[in-house]
Amino acid sequence: MRILATCWHSVEEESKAMKERIFLNSQAALIAVLLLGTGSAAAQIRDSVAYDCLIEPSKSVELGSAIRGIADEIKVERGDEVNKGDVLLQLDSRVQRATVDLAKVRSENTAALTSREESMKLARRLLKRLEGLYENNNISQQQLEESQSQAAISESEWHEAQENQILAELELQEARQILAMRTITSPITGVVVERLISPGELVNEDEPIMRLASLDPLYVEVILPASEFGKVLVDSSATIFPAQLTGGEYEGRVDIVDSVIDAASGTFGVRIELPNPEHRLPAGLGCDVNFSGTLAR
Repeated sequence: MRILATCWHSVEEESKAMKERIFLNSQAALIAVLLLGTGSAAAQIRDSVAYDCLIEPSKSVELGSAIRGIADEIKVERGDEVNKGDVLLQLDSRVQRATVDLAKVRSENTAALTSREESMKLARRLLKRLEGLYENNNISQQQLEESQSQAAISESEWHEAQENQILAELELQEARQILAMRTITSPITGVVVERLISPGELVNEDEPIMRLASLDPLYVEVILPASEFGKVLVDSSATIFPAQLTGGEYEGRVDIVDSVIDAASGTFGVRIELPNPEHRLPAGLGCDVNFSGTLAR
C-alpha cells in the first residue's frame, strides 16, 4: 500500500507539471498571435492612407557673381552651415579699393566749392554797392552791367562747383558698390552643398561658384490621385515617415495644395512644410506621408 501510494503521488505531480507547461505554452502562443495581429493592423492602417513622398530643401540656390574677377579667398567648404549675410567668397579687389580711396578724397575736397562760394558772395556785394552808386549817377550803366555780368558768372561757377561736389559723392557711392560686389555673401541660411571654385581661379558672371540649400524647414512633395482632391486641406497636419535610413515619425503642415489636376496622369501635387531646426533630417530622402487625421470628409 505504501508503494502504491508513492506511485500515485508521483503520477499526480507529473500531471500537474504537464498542465502548467501546457498553460504557459498556450499563453505564449496567444501573446504571439496578438502581437502579430497588432502589427498587421498597424501596417494596414498605415498602408491604407500612406503615399510616397520626397523630402527636399525648402530653398536651393546656385550662387554666382555679378562681376568677373579672380577668387582671392574662399571662407567655406562643402557641408559648412552658413547664415544669411555671411561672407562666402572674396574676389581680388585691390584696384577697386584704390578707386574707392581716390573717390573719397575727391568727395571730401571742398576747396573749389568754398572758393566759388566766396567769389559769388564778393560779386554780389560789389554789385549791390554799384547799384547804389548808379542810382546817384556816380557810375555809368556800362559799369553796372559789367558788375551784373560778373555776379551772374560767379553764381554760375558756384552752381557748377556744387554739381561737381555731388558728382564726386556719387562716384564714391558707385566705387563702394563696385567694391561690395566683389564680396559674395550668402542669400539664405542653410548649408553649402557644393563648392565649384578654388582660390586663384577666374570667376565669370555666367558660371556658378557655389550651391546652397536651406534645410529648415524642409519641403515634402507628394503626388496624390485626383480622387483625393478636396480631402487634403492647407494648414492641416500630416505625419511623415522617412526612409529606414533615419526612421521615426515627424509632424508637418500642409503648405500648398495644387489647384490644377494633371490630365495626363490624373494626379495633383501637395507640398508639406516640415520643421527641421536641428538638421536631424537630410534632404533627398524618400518617405511616406499619412493624411489619416487630416482628410476632409
